[in-house]
Amino acid sequence: MTEHLGENAELYPLGLLDDDAVHDVERHIALCSACAERVAQARSVAASLAAALPAASPSTGLERRLRASARPELGAAKARASIFRFALAAVVAIIFLGLGWQTLVLQQRLKAEDVALVTMVHSHFNHVSMAPESGNPVAAKILYARDGSWIYIIADKPGGSLRAIAETATGTIDLGLLTTTGETASLLVHPRERLRSVVLQRADTNVASARLIY
Repeated sequence: MTEHLGENAELYPLGLLDDDAVHDVERHIALCSACAERVAQARSVAASLAAALPAASPSTGLERRLRASARPELGAAKARASIFRFALAAVVAIIFLGLGWQTLVLQQRLKAEDVALVTMVHSHFNHVSMAPESGNPVAAKILYARDGSWIYIIADKPGGSLRAIAETATGTIDLGLLTTTGETASLLVHPRERLRSVVLQRADTNVASARLIY
């Protein structure tokens, strides 16, 4: 076999492929060690996220939206794009479980955060919950590339403007302000050097922190 799985390697562990595509993936990984490893890594990431977050079910409105995005009557090219969109939404839904379901916010932010979602789906990444600090902390989680090339911060109910400050081997970096939409705030950054730790500040007071382990 000369063709590899492409995006189906990430969609397969999420259960987002139809029966024919599932059979194609399973036949391929039985003969292709490179794709088998990619599927195994994607399954490991999905399992680690699911294990780290509490059980919850998406709202019926979100489920309708996701299912509608993969209607079988779409043309072949459009259908593949819709299925991929469905996968991106599913990944974000898993991440938001740990912060409390914000269905309406998720729907509004899907289009604006395509870059962040595509980055996550096509990367192998770690995740860590930020430890609360001060008397008015914030619940936050960090997802970051294993090679240090990007970091994505999500905060629930920020309670005001949040600024991310990072420590590296050479000093301190101001990553900038998180963008607040509804009851959540987020920030995607591609740092020039690997980050060792991140602190969230509200009005110059530390409210959450985490150390990144690669």
